[in-house]
Amino acid sequence: MRLFIYLLLVTLITGCGYKPTSYYAKREIAGKIFVESKINIQNSQNSIFIKDRINKMIINEFNGILVDKQSQADTIIFVNLKSAKNKAIATDNDGYTKTYRMSVEIEFKYKKAASKKGYKKILVSSYYDYTVDLDSVITNRKRDEAKEEASTNALMDIFSKIGIRSFQQ
Repeated sequence: MRLFIYLLLVTLITGCGYKPTSYYAKREIAGKIFVESKINIQNSQNSIFIKDRINKMIINEFNGILVDKQSQADTIIFVNLKSAKNKAIATDNDGYTKTYRMSVEIEFKYKKAASKKGYKKILVSSYYDYTVDLDSVITNRKRDEAKEEASTNALMDIFSKIGIRSFQQ
């Protein structure tokens, strides 16, 4: 009975023309891809981390080929860490902050190299909560790790947003 229901469900989904958003995202970001990243002076380490993360996504998720020159590319991507904000969200009984929230916003713009149209722009954002040690001092390491986690979480939304954006032409 379960097998019948499973086969029926698969038949309905494939028969109605359903395609996952990754299918449409891969049509938008395809071929040889050039990635440019604006280096934010205040967040240079995280700007580089984001570019590396995007490069990995292109290779692993989009099955793209990275190129060094914009003139060689079929698709051009521009990535920018717009903001990274650290905010205290919880304190202990003595009034010391124990939990912080790191929020990031990343701008992702892309276009086909042959297209006369401008870039399609997507904003992704996320946050990551972290606690500090007993001395209630935020260490640079913890703050940087929180930025990386928040950035990774934000970048996970790109696939679906590109897929949705492909319908808005």
